[in-house]
Amino acid sequence: MTSQEKKLKNFNQYSENGDIPSAVEYAMNYSGYNSKTRQSEHLLWSLQAGSVLQREGQFELSTQLLDSAEVQMRREDTENTLAKSGELVGSIATNDAMLDYEAMHYDGVMANTIKAWNFISLGDYKNARVELNRAEERQRRASEYFSNEIIEQKNQLASSGDIGQFVKRTINSKDMKYALEDAGIFTGQWQHYNGYVNPFTTYSYGLNLLLVAKDRSDYNNAANAFQRVYQLTGSESVKKDYLLAKSLSKKRSASLSNNIWVIVENGQTLTKEEKRLDIPMFLFSDSISYVGVALPRLNKRGLAFSNIKINGKSTELLSDMDKVVAAEFDKKFPQILTRELIRMTVKTAGQKLLDQESDWLGGAGAAYTIATTGADVRSFTALPSQYQIARLTKKSNEVVVQAGQYRIPVQLDKQSGNHIIWVSATSKYVTPKVKVFNI
Repeated sequence: MTSQEKKLKNFNQYSENGDIPSAVEYAMNYSGYNSKTRQSEHLLWSLQAGSVLQREGQFELSTQLLDSAEVQMRREDTENTLAKSGELVGSIATNDAMLDYEAMHYDGVMANTIKAWNFISLGDYKNARVELNRAEERQRRASEYFSNEIIEQKNQLASSGDIGQFVKRTINSKDMKYALEDAGIFTGQWQHYNGYVNPFTTYSYGLNLLLVAKDRSDYNNAANAFQRVYQLTGSESVKKDYLLAKSLSKKRSASLSNNIWVIVENGQTLTKEEKRLDIPMFLFSDSISYVGVALPRLNKRGLAFSNIKINGKSTELLSDMDKVVAAEFDKKFPQILTRELIRMTVKTAGQKLLDQESDWLGGAGAAYTIATTGADVRSFTALPSQYQIARLTKKSNEVVVQAGQYRIPVQLDKQSGNHIIWVSATSKYVTPKVKVFNI
């Protein structure tokens, strides 16, 4: 197990055990956070820390970590081509895990979405709206982002000369397909939400507008967001929100009261694990040679509970984060595979030259190849497997959350007309954490 895998496994175990304070401390330590500058150094661990800090109720610190993560993502986005090429050349001699963590598209969307909920938790709906606008803009740019991924793979092959031609032939061979499937690596099986939309983000955008709408335009925009989410999910709760927003948009004066929205972070999303396998490659000839490589594959952790009940009403699926993560991994995998094959072709060619020089050099080269063969298994693992929702009418100042064997009475503020109940359930063996936002 690599050091990266160990770090992520330890962090994930804290979360699964419900030991969020330890998860926070662990992620903060690796983020390189500086309390004086309010900046951190490591993107992935800034994202992890921001997520678990929110779960712990440290909303302002969570936002600081995610702000810093955004700065790092922008820096990566604007990095010049020469610098990126230098990184790629360096990784050819080692592996992808040696590169700086490259954010997935959903990382940025979720960073803005989590920040928005931090602001909602603090009653700052204006800044929540700013963050959700940013998240929605990221989603609108998704098609361009994934188109660039395809272009980058083609550029990698084109810039590799003869090696690229052999790699392309290897990728397209049936033997490669069978080798990947035998290793439990299946691609092309996950379909992204239409338009690369994360329903949770767009739903959050609509709900924030609905709760603090100032005019008919806000209600209309909320209705449009809910309509889009309903088309993606078929959720009855979302349909009710859409009809409510549409109804309020037609009134001269409107107000909301006695509504309870329930949002559940259910389970833990997919992780990546390293799989070593022998794959058939065309190495400067028409004959096939088998070469050992290391590739990432997805590992499912799943839900804590199939659903959660609030006063007997069951939550329903809003956003399948496993689907979001896996669909993007599917899009990225051809690029990952291409880099690994180019890398192994170069190393194998170098190994043959060393073998011709002497047994000692050949042995040293083989040892180096083994030591530097590894998959990049880093990912934003603090996310849930699913976001689930429910909406019900407030009939008293107490509701009961039932999650498996756990019965959790929840008190609601008498002076507030509306409430959001936020439930975090990472494992069926741990009592879910419940927060209430009174509006």
